[in-house]
Amino acid sequence: MTELASPINTYSDTTPQKRTITDFISLIDPADTKAIDAMGGWDGASSKFRFVNTPGTVVEWLMDDYRPLTGTFAMADSSTLSTTVTLTVADANAVQVGDILSTSLGEHLWISGKSAAVITVTRCFNGTSSTTIASLAAYAIVGHARLEGATSAPLGYSDRTSASNYTQIFHKEIEVTRDQAKTAQYGIANEFDYQAAKAIPELSRLVEKQLYLGVSSAGSATMPRTFGGYSAFITTNTVAGTSLVQSMFEAAVQAAYEGGGSGHWFALASPTMMTKIKNFYDSSLFLRVDRGETTVGMNIERVATPFGTVDLILDRWCPTTLIPILDAEHVGLYTFDPFFQEPLAKTGDSVKGEVVGEFTLCLRSTKASAILTACS
Repeated sequence: MTELASPINTYSDTTPQKRTITDFISLIDPADTKAIDAMGGWDGASSKFRFVNTPGTVVEWLMDDYRPLTGTFAMADSSTLSTTVTLTVADANAVQVGDILSTSLGEHLWISGKSAAVITVTRCFNGTSSTTIASLAAYAIVGHARLEGATSAPLGYSDRTSASNYTQIFHKEIEVTRDQAKTAQYGIANEFDYQAAKAIPELSRLVEKQLYLGVSSAGSATMPRTFGGYSAFITTNTVAGTSLVQSMFEAAVQAAYEGGGSGHWFALASPTMMTKIKNFYDSSLFLRVDRGETTVGMNIERVATPFGTVDLILDRWCPTTLIPILDAEHVGLYTFDPFFQEPLAKTGDSVKGEVVGEFTLCLRSTKASAILTACS
């Protein structure tokens, strides 16, 4: 035994001292799911898409389009005479008698007759000037004018389509030994319950990441099902560039508007890309601060463009090179099984369980959304 000098102080013998420690465990919790929240929550798709025959591991939705207002000529007249001529269009079902076509050079043609894909047109309609009409030249339907008392003329119908996605299982096993479960600990009343509760936000991060980079796969007995993310569906309105600038951002919004978007979107962006977007609009030319103001800068939450508004949502899980611009009416998460905890059979001197959830992404009318890629 070691004799201690008098007086005894806090430095001389630390063995009997109790630790000053919190009875609470601080956990850095970057488990927010901003994309899922913006889409309407964990099962936001169910009310938007009105699914029947649920639940199922393959989720499918039906889509339809109005007839296109643009097309091309398969065979065309090359003359510039103001006369009645016959032309051949690439899609016979896209036009009807009475349609007014505008060529890429601005001449108007009025369709007076049609036989299969061959149309009879009056050139220089509405006082326009004649132009050369070449094969594969583009046209736009700019109006419709029928003769009084004319016989009804047929028009083709759009073909309904469907899209689908697969549900994906997210899982984490929880196992705690009997001794660990009974040992008194600071900040933890029950080790198993603590680890199970921690598993849900951990798995939620992976669901959020799958929304951006997921690839749709039916899976097999040896390979898992996976759901496709935003990029798997948005393939038309993609705007790519090496450096994000304001014109790129607004070009993507314009593409979504022209594709039938509602005029109100939300854009998901990483911290790096959110800073770039902020810098588009946070200019000293538009920001005035009086002498009594102690806060400088702008927190931009919504951008007004000529095509509609875009809510900006900062998502730490969004890849730096990707900015989805989504029409909220047409996107949502479908829940096959919400996260739940269930016990597993004992295989030793421990308590075992699992946390499981199963979800998929639903995204329809994809032309109403857009995506910026390859940004930096």
